[in-house]
Amino acid sequence: MVQRKTTRRSKKSSSNRGFIFLFITILLAMTVAGGLYYAVTKNKAPDILEKKQSFDLTDESKEAHRLIDGILLGRNNWQLQEIARKTENENIEETGGDVTWISRQLTVGIPPSTDLFDAATWLKGKIKNSDVSVIGEREASYQNRDAYRLDLGITVKAGDGSKTYRTDTIYFYNNGNLTEPDKDIKKAEKPKEEPKKDVDKKQPDKKEPEKTPDAKGKYKGKMAVVIDDAGYSLEPLRTLLDTGYPFSYAILPYKQFSSDSLHLIKSKGRVAMLHLPMEPMDRNQISEPKNTVLTTMSEADIQKMVAAAIDSLPGVTGVNNHQGSKATSDEKTMRAALKTIKAKKLFFVDSNTSGKTVAEREARKLGIRNGKNSLFLDNSSSVSDIYAQMRKAAEMADRYGSIIVICHVRPNTAEAWRLYGKEIEKTGIKIVPVTELLK
Repeated sequence: MVQRKTTRRSKKSSSNRGFIFLFITILLAMTVAGGLYYAVTKNKAPDILEKKQSFDLTDESKEAHRLIDGILLGRNNWQLQEIARKTENENIEETGGDVTWISRQLTVGIPPSTDLFDAATWLKGKIKNSDVSVIGEREASYQNRDAYRLDLGITVKAGDGSKTYRTDTIYFYNNGNLTEPDKDIKKAEKPKEEPKKDVDKKQPDKKEPEKTPDAKGKYKGKMAVVIDDAGYSLEPLRTLLDTGYPFSYAILPYKQFSSDSLHLIKSKGRVAMLHLPMEPMDRNQISEPKNTVLTTMSEADIQKMVAAAIDSLPGVTGVNNHQGSKATSDEKTMRAALKTIKAKKLFFVDSNTSGKTVAEREARKLGIRNGKNSLFLDNSSSVSDIYAQMRKAAEMADRYGSIIVICHVRPNTAEAWRLYGKEIEKTGIKIVPVTELLK
């Protein structure tokens, strides 16, 4: 009797275990199937024409932004700055829905020795296997500087086709304050219709650039050339001084060759100026951290710093700003600096590094003789490109009657003026000291 009960219990227990096992198996199968379905539907690219609904691509946009930032910020000697950001919205005509995404604009400063096209090509290579695609690219300009524009975006399904939404517009430009050369940016092959030779900073490009057709004697006007960044080195400065042109020279304070540069400039009878370091939009890009006028300083501290910088270069007759996009856009900062400049009886030239600058306006209010830069000549390190900018400056001088332009104490800039300064003179444009064009 006992044996029968034990047998029945064993059979019942075995049956229960079988049922539980089957139930767990079915439950696991349903869970896996559900997970697979969720993963597939979650990762499925949205089809903006599939349903009459709106699509929010802001997360995808931000992922694209993070990818680009991660690549560009990985380069220690490049300057990345976001200058604009906007939430975009587009109506889908076929469905009546909307697509929302984020677009932005970036500037990327790179060393003068790196070709702009090569830098853009390098970035294209880095995103080649990502979800970010190249929409377009072309030569462009940014704040009167030569630039190379790269448009990037994200692509989504649109019925049988696809549609790309632009998330990034990037302007590459050469920044003369970046002295560390890029060693891993390879020379890229450009389209045959737009050839452009890269130039090593230490070996000037002496290839004869295209001459201005029928330019001899046809222009009238005056051009003042301010040469920035004196104080870093002496050889290109000597070359520029030996051209005999009445350039004006802006000297950075407290550099290795600041005093020597001042002596050379004065010995040639040229106008010597202080190249005053001022705060750029991005503080991380300050090139002279210990001697830069900041917008957060008190008026007394600003005036003390400006006075010390002027006194470090006895005999300078004027000042212009080094960097300074943020400082020259701030009335309080500029007013404090200009009061000291006025007290020292110096003139001021706005380098015009920001479209929001108030420097010229504040200088006029204080009754300071002043001027403003209209064109940078050597954002590119190519002698041919610099010469092209020199010709452009001549045309502007003829159009407006006079113009102030800026270039820098660099080997290729010196070479461009040594080789082609006479070509500019032949146009009829007269090169004068900046003091002749002040207001």
